[in-house]
Amino acid sequence: MLCTIKRPATTSDSFGAPAAPTQVAANVACHWWSQQSWAAKNTEAPGMIAVTVEHILFAPGQDVRAGDLITTVTDHLGNVVFAEADSRLVEHAAVMRNHIDCRLRMGEGIGGRS
Repeated sequence: MLCTIKRPATTSDSFGAPAAPTQVAANVACHWWSQQSWAAKNTEAPGMIAVTVEHILFAPGQDVRAGDLITTVTDHLGNVVFAEADSRLVEHAAVMRNHIDCRLRMGEGIGGRS
């Protein structure tokens, strides 16, 4: 799998809006997957809720940190898993001995998305 990593800018444009994210790296080797689990709702209305957690792994030394955006992921056949409009935010980056494990979430609230 390959992905593109962008970093949100720390500056603003002339109108005070955040500047566009800058590209950190493109065509970065990675491994992306999602896990879905189910839990009973602890409310008055009975039912189940689905919780999906996405992860992406990188080789040690890759420049990625919490707050970065993963804007595209393509699989080994070149199929797009997700693209710019569905970018993910790196919520947490854990540096392990032989890899970097990042937890992702949808990038809502970033770059004008709500």
